[in-house]
Amino acid sequence: MRKGYLVLRNSLLSVGTWLMLSSPALSTQKCDTAIIDKAYQEVLYFYFQQDFYQALTQFEILQQACPNSLSNISQPGVDPNLLKGGISLAYGLDEQAADIFNRLLSTTAPLNTQTQVWFLLGKTFFDKQQYQTAANILNKITIDNADEYLHTKDKDQWLYMQSQLFNWQTTQSITAARDNSYWLGELSEDSVYRQYVIYNQGLHQLQSNQYSTGVQTLEQIGLSDKSFLDSFLDSWWSPLDLVDQSENEALRDRANLTIGYAHLKNQQALDALEAFNRVRLDSLDSDSALLGYGWAAAQREEYQIALSAWQRLQQQPRSNEYVMESYLASAYAFEQAFAPTQALENLQLGLKRFASEKQLLRAKQQEINDQYFIQLAKLKDWSEQIPSHLSSIMLSSAFRNQMAWLEESLTHQKRFERWQQQLNTFSLMLDERQQEAQLRQQTLKNNDLLSKLQDYQLLRDKLRARLAASADEPRILADQQELDWQSRLERAKQRHKDISEAWLSLNNKPLKPLYVARLKRLEGIMLWNASESYAKRRWQAQKLLNEVDELIAQTTQQQTQLMEQLNQTPEYPVQRQRIADLQQNLELQQQRNQSLQSQHLANLNELFVEQIEQQIAHLDSYELQAKLAVVRLNDKAYRKAEADRQGAKQ
Repeated sequence: MRKGYLVLRNSLLSVGTWLMLSSPALSTQKCDTAIIDKAYQEVLYFYFQQDFYQALTQFEILQQACPNSLSNISQPGVDPNLLKGGISLAYGLDEQAADIFNRLLSTTAPLNTQTQVWFLLGKTFFDKQQYQTAANILNKITIDNADEYLHTKDKDQWLYMQSQLFNWQTTQSITAARDNSYWLGELSEDSVYRQYVIYNQGLHQLQSNQYSTGVQTLEQIGLSDKSFLDSFLDSWWSPLDLVDQSENEALRDRANLTIGYAHLKNQQALDALEAFNRVRLDSLDSDSALLGYGWAAAQREEYQIALSAWQRLQQQPRSNEYVMESYLASAYAFEQAFAPTQALENLQLGLKRFASEKQLLRAKQQEINDQYFIQLAKLKDWSEQIPSHLSSIMLSSAFRNQMAWLEESLTHQKRFERWQQQLNTFSLMLDERQQEAQLRQQTLKNNDLLSKLQDYQLLRDKLRARLAASADEPRILADQQELDWQSRLERAKQRHKDISEAWLSLNNKPLKPLYVARLKRLEGIMLWNASESYAKRRWQAQKLLNEVDELIAQTTQQQTQLMEQLNQTPEYPVQRQRIADLQQNLELQQQRNQSLQSQHLANLNELFVEQIEQQIAHLDSYELQAKLAVVRLNDKAYRKAEADRQGAKQ
């Protein structure tokens, strides 16, 4: 059990680590109250959905991301550690639950938390059949604290366990303070545990040779059958109570069966017949009741009634001890009814049935291997597909517990395989990202955008040279309007020159100098304006040039860094290391789970073989008894025949 706990707990830790790494909401943000409350709400969601695995997984994620988070939840309601311990207990992690409860008790917890912890911790040891430890723990809860701090159903369960422990302590000769009547008085009226306490009390009284008292106690259950009208109204108005009704009926059948055998033991055959007759034919105890009914009838020498019960039992396809014993019992009834021939025939039928059952068991024993149990565990309702000759073996609690653990191990194996596929997928994704990054690198290296920086540097140098030339020619820094005016002036001067030359060639005399003077005057005005604005424009141009120089320098540095990065192959070492760590942890969990699975399979094989051998031993015993009975009947018939011959001679 300890190994099973470790595998389950480690699997929860591994998946918690994986989910925390793949979901960085908690790991990358501060562990403030709002985030912790939201994460705790997810835990509560899965808890109320009864998805205990996911609830524990979310607990692990929360505690790994924020180690002290459970103490920082704003409105937890119940203690979060207590909730985690309860979920662990419900999921089957008894050791983890016990560790949590012991840590809570080692701190100064409030009385309500202590009461709930004592209850859950005592329940843990009670389920593990460590009764003395469970009794010591559950006795720490007073009835007043149970009334105040435990839910009604939890209080009833505490009372039920106390009554069970009282019976156990009595058998161990340990002084007990209270008896079952006390616990019955404290149980709620509609408690599901009330009838169990009554049954256990009656059984304990019978074991203590208190025949009359024990029968009276058990009859509180055995005679509590409802009328047809009550059953009709219950099923009509309360269809959800059908499961509880089936449980009550099964317990009533068991009580009547116990009453019947108690009467049979005390030679009260008529009362035994009435008790056995109250057991339903579709009950789990019907075979035992039919066998007891026959013995009760035989005790009254009503052999025909006994034979009708036992021969009906022989027709059952099941191969339990009650069916097998019915052949010997029928032979006894035939013999007592002076029908030795029918007794021999019945014994021969029994011998054939015993041999057939042994042959089937030995054949199944040869077929059993690990794969058989694995395939059986994968079936949804494997318990409904059990062969009749294996029903007593495969429906035993030990076998079903081992199968439940095997099913859990196979479930974990599927999860591990799915996670392994996901990790392989993530590794392939990194490979694809690396190839895409290399392709982008090559594309950027071949892109001519990086070469255009040199053109901008040449343009900058030209601007610098133009600024230097503006010292001799201020109009170089003129704005667009002045440049347009300068262009118009140059065109006017050119046209005037062309006109003057044409005029001179036609009239042999120059034009009047008035227009030339006007143009020179305009040129002088423009030169004066440029000189006046030169200082301001030069300062602005120099500032812009400095900014361009700074941007070019920054761009050059960034380009250098970019080229260095482009020359580095992207390996994603952090991500790959994280995947490698997860794969290593997952492989370890798979090995542990495989080891535990092998142990479960070995236990199942050993248990199956052991129980088959026990059943074969029982069949051998029945066969031996049948053969002895055949020999005795033959010997009796021979002696009778000899006596008849001797009488005829005389």
